[in-house]
Amino acid sequence: VAAGDVANHPNGFFARRVRLESVHNAVEQAKTAAATLVGGSRVYEQYPWFWSDQYDLKLQMVGLSQGYDTTIVRGNMAETAFSVFYFQGSTLLAVDSINKPADHMQARRLLNNRIPLTQAQAADLGCDLKLLGKE
Repeated sequence: VAAGDVANHPNGFFARRVRLESVHNAVEQAKTAAATLVGGSRVYEQYPWFWSDQYDLKLQMVGLSQGYDTTIVRGNMAETAFSVFYFQGSTLLAVDSINKPADHMQARRLLNNRIPLTQAQAADLGCDLKLLGKE
């Protein structure tokens, strides 16, 4: 059993093995490893997310943007409160948010639950991300 930053694990969301260096990943992998060691079963399948506070900026990321071909900016970069949505074709891969914690939380929900988001919806500030997937 291996867990944390050293563990290269199969990831169902990306259909490949992934090695991540983040607190969240280490904690969640440890829970899965502990369950395995005591004879239980717990699947580790979560979209990776990260954060960093840099002075007055809160950077929050979910997903892995490798392989994207389109970016959509939601919000105003000049106001240092925006999110960048990374798409490969019509598939949302990742979201980086600067001082937009609500966008980050909704992006985590959308990605983890495989709720589709179009590029038009990502760009539309009038589109309430909280309502997607709740119809």
